[in-house]
Amino acid sequence: MLDDYPKEIDLRDGQIATLRVLHQEDEDRLIMFFLTIPEDERNFLRYDVTERESLESWFGGPRWNEVFPIVAEINERIVGVAVLRGYRTQWFAHIGEFWMLVGENSRGLGLGRILASELFNLARDLGMEKLSAELRADQLVAIKIYKQLGYVHEGILTDYIKDAQGVTHDLLIMGCKIKDYWQKLTDSQIYPGNTIINP
Repeated sequence: MLDDYPKEIDLRDGQIATLRVLHQEDEDRLIMFFLTIPEDERNFLRYDVTERESLESWFGGPRWNEVFPIVAEINERIVGVAVLRGYRTQWFAHIGEFWMLVGENSRGLGLGRILASELFNLARDLGMEKLSAELRADQLVAIKIYKQLGYVHEGILTDYIKDAQGVTHDLLIMGCKIKDYWQKLTDSQIYPGNTIINP
């Protein structure tokens, strides 16, 4: 799997982006990238990605049953991040969690679809059968993106999370079976790199 990276991909506007595994020396540039993402978009993550302590488990090489981060670069500038998380316990070994963020200036170019496809492919290679996502129930744009990928609503927890102002929000749980994702691409003749979603 590591042999697949780095790889170059063509974006809709003609730019070439490089996908590669995250390295320790990327830490400063990674935090700078996260700071360019609007705070309300970062809030759906379980931890503060602008704090170095939160990113410690990302470095030192991919740990297949824990975390696998991929970055997208254009001209050595990070423009997107995608993370696949696995679980060590036997009960959840077939489940993964995936999320991604794409910089505002790089949206609408197909990068989000490409990053998603990379992680769905990786999850399949690792033997995962399903990917889950948890996000605030009022994050309609993010929900739309997950639906485009084939995720469906699986539950909602009321007043389950609090934002920085102490306001409670409902937590939406979504899931997608990996085989259903690839079947959807096959049925619609849509293939990674040729479509656009935001991010």
